[in-house]
Amino acid sequence: MQVDPHLLVLGYPKCGNVWLRSLMADLLPAGGVDFRQIMASHPIAPVLEAMDLGIKDQAWQDSLRFEPLRVYQDIPMVFTWAIPDIDAYAAATSMAHSHCRWRPEIEAHLRAFSHRIVIVRDPRDVAVSWSRWIFTPFNRMHRPTLHETPEALLVEDLPRRIEEWVMHQQGWLVDRSADLSLHVVFYEQLVDDTPRELRRIAEHLGLEISEDALVAVAEKHALKQMKKKQPHHVFRGSWGGWMEHLNDRQIHTAQRIAGQMMRKLGYPLNRAEAEGWTPDQLGIKQ
Repeated sequence: MQVDPHLLVLGYPKCGNVWLRSLMADLLPAGGVDFRQIMASHPIAPVLEAMDLGIKDQAWQDSLRFEPLRVYQDIPMVFTWAIPDIDAYAAATSMAHSHCRWRPEIEAHLRAFSHRIVIVRDPRDVAVSWSRWIFTPFNRMHRPTLHETPEALLVEDLPRRIEEWVMHQQGWLVDRSADLSLHVVFYEQLVDDTPRELRRIAEHLGLEISEDALVAVAEKHALKQMKKKQPHHVFRGSWGGWMEHLNDRQIHTAQRIAGQMMRKLGYPLNRAEAEGWTPDQLGIKQ
């Protein structure tokens, strides 16, 4: 029996969302899924494709913003359009994605999708990546800043970025209803062994995919290749960069704000704990 999932991919910005979506866009067909995107037939898509959206192919992707009374097809800063029937929409797409945080008011919308996956990344690496991303051409136009360098922005922005990350993880990993099933992908584990994590996702979706096919998908979207495809979105493409880019005071700030959630997920809290740390220590601790 062929499986036809209708997947919602979730994640706080700069957690590896673009990479995961690219992997999923090939993983689903490898599992026999007829991959469908509603935006591919939207009349605005060719117009958007001719514009710099900051992310290649975003004009053709099903990207959503969830509000209590309505869900919107949404390309931030560029295009928003209301979806009249989220159940019909979810049934027609193979995969949509969103940066939204969990709120009880949107759970009915979330249940329109057959599966939900959330990607999680170390908040300190998220903050460093965000500060770089703001200085890409798209963001210099649409999200201007008075700061002259990513380092200067990071000094001011770090607490806000860490606080928002905590709220995002708290909602999806702790506060959501127990029967709202969710598969968690850790970015660091995806970097460490991409085929293994793709196998776990495939099993969650009920897809039968050979090991050779998993390796092929992983190799096609290896971070080195993603950097070529998405030069303004993929920078270093690894984990642990916070140790190089954050000073001791900034590391302490991140620990003060997010220490409890980081500990719950298995991230090291400081430089000493990071020595010898590996991604296999990640997991949601009760």
